[in-house]
Amino acid sequence: MKIRTRLLILLLLITLVPLILSTIFHSYSALRLSHDLTSDTREQLQKNAFTLLHTLVDEYGQILKRDETQILLALQLQAREVERLLASPSKTNLPIYFSEDFDHHASRPEGLTPSTKHFRPDQDGDLQAIPVTYQQQVVFLTKGIERQAVADDLGKLATMPETYRLVHDIRPDLFLWQYTALDKGIHTSFPGKGGYPSEYDPRQREWYLAARSADAPISRVITDLSTHTLILTMAMPVHSPDGSFAGVTAIDVIYRWLFSDWTIPDSWRDVSESMILFFHAEEPEPKEKLEIVYREEQHALFGNWKMPVQRQFLQADEPEQLSPIFEDLQNGRSGVRKVRYLGENYLWAYGRREPGRPFPLISLPYQQVVAQASKAEAYAQEQVLTTLKFSALMLLIVAAVVSVLAVFRSRAVTRPVLELADAAKDLSEGNFGVRVDINTRDELEYLGKAFNNMGVSLLERNQMKQSLALAREVQQHLLPSTSPQLAGFDIHGKSLYCDETGGDYYDFIEIDTGHMGLAIGDVSGHGIGAALLMATARGILRSQVSQDGSDDLVALLKTLNQHLVRDTRDDYFVTFFYSLLDSQARTCHWISAGHGPTFYYSRSKQTTISLPCSGIPLGIFEETDFDVNPPLSMASGDILLIGTDGVWETRSPEGELFGTERLCSLLEKYSMTTSTEICTAIMEEVTDFRKTSPQLDDITMVVIKSV
Repeated sequence: MKIRTRLLILLLLITLVPLILSTIFHSYSALRLSHDLTSDTREQLQKNAFTLLHTLVDEYGQILKRDETQILLALQLQAREVERLLASPSKTNLPIYFSEDFDHHASRPEGLTPSTKHFRPDQDGDLQAIPVTYQQQVVFLTKGIERQAVADDLGKLATMPETYRLVHDIRPDLFLWQYTALDKGIHTSFPGKGGYPSEYDPRQREWYLAARSADAPISRVITDLSTHTLILTMAMPVHSPDGSFAGVTAIDVIYRWLFSDWTIPDSWRDVSESMILFFHAEEPEPKEKLEIVYREEQHALFGNWKMPVQRQFLQADEPEQLSPIFEDLQNGRSGVRKVRYLGENYLWAYGRREPGRPFPLISLPYQQVVAQASKAEAYAQEQVLTTLKFSALMLLIVAAVVSVLAVFRSRAVTRPVLELADAAKDLSEGNFGVRVDINTRDELEYLGKAFNNMGVSLLERNQMKQSLALAREVQQHLLPSTSPQLAGFDIHGKSLYCDETGGDYYDFIEIDTGHMGLAIGDVSGHGIGAALLMATARGILRSQVSQDGSDDLVALLKTLNQHLVRDTRDDYFVTFFYSLLDSQARTCHWISAGHGPTFYYSRSKQTTISLPCSGIPLGIFEETDFDVNPPLSMASGDILLIGTDGVWETRSPEGELFGTERLCSLLEKYSMTTSTEICTAIMEEVTDFRKTSPQLDDITMVVIKSV
């Protein structure tokens, strides 16, 4: 039987029979759909709406908590710097620009340009950009304060723009103003701008009084002096060196910016309302328990900065409906409740509430959920009807054209097969760009697309292999290429990565002719991510040693740790060992951040000891203390071996660990050889011990021998 005949029979079977069965099935489904679709769809969409609202408010709660935490951390950094400057000598050689300097063209600082995020309404209600500069702060003295009387404090705060910029760069999309007000009548603000009214006294503002009274960080919603919009102010007190109250430092955030990451579905955007609430659990009156801290519709309101913001409370038409909401909030649960509000039924979705913290709420008309269900029902019915019409039409057309299709189908089958065979031959010869153009609208076309994707995938894998090889080469260039030369010491280091790139790191930093810094670190994990973090740590360390010196090991590790905490993900950390070698005194000053153990061989005692491992790894907590260990006085022949855990955690094919005892024995065995020979011998022993087992971790070792 010819292919055409076979295809004719096949086409009749695979087209007419399914179409007939499909028509019967859809006719039956249409009858049932008219009965079941309304109730089923409505119930499912209501369930989906509840689930989505739960997800949204939980997500918003996390975003709100994240933003509040970032603001608080930035505020603490700002306050710490103010207190440090107040305890430091005054710097009278730096320029100081007062409010009146900004208001006059001849005296204003350079770089004053219209802001892209600071606006105030003019007399006609149009928004006008406020000229600001991110290079300088503005100083305002309250009425009755003479410059000479506060000249010393003005000089102390002259370097605050550097701190303001550092804090601003933490969240430039969120922070509006940063400022510090001292009890002596000094007010500095960043970015610098003019326009302060003569009667302005920050010491009488609500945020100042509240922070002074609480002696702790506070937050208030107020009307901004410059933009006349509602803002969130977070403030905390600062103290003089003797511990007495000195003033308040604060950060302003336009509250509506906190809503920028809140994503409401398009179908709900115009009818729903997002709010930030505070739950007063101790209030006996239900109508005063849910205070509206901010609602999204308030972003277009302007007010008088001299007047306090009017408190608002969220209330339901039927107060008894609030009881389960209060219970959920009291117990820290999120929820979605149906309440009567503004004469209609609404869904209130509220996030988890933590004591003393605000939480999000979304208010959505219940009718909107029902309307979506009706719309979905109409759409489903329309699709069913369209399908029935299409199936009926296909039954009429297929019978007429199937015979014609059979004539050409044989060619449509054989041509793609031959084309695929030729392309496969080219691909096997290394032509990754070969493509086939098969438009048969069947499995052959799918096979052609799969073949085309295969060439791209093979090319990408080849390029990835080349990229990883390049990354390995680049990383190897970051490691020392030769052993350093330091009088009195024989030093050698070596790394062996388990992947193309790794997270182990060691470095020799030449400080002067008699001193050298030695660093070794182990990034959690391995691969590209660990390699990038290793390169980051190396760059920061070398930069800090170059700028600040290397005598203060604690300060060096604290700075490196703070950079890594800010610049890395939470699931990455670095164990770190740093030492300062003194060739004249033949001593080794060292400090460890969770890196160990470190092995010290004493030639006079013919024994090897494990030095204590102190501190926690870098990149976990920003505020971490590190202790400098007692310096090692290295006599001739003494050896210090620092390695990563890939050495002693290497396993044999039987699962046995290489172990620290075996490592100490090898160190004593090769103690009479050079550092290069010791390092090479131990690496060979580790490789022989592992045999055919795969290397699961990076291996790095540095040997320092006193000669």
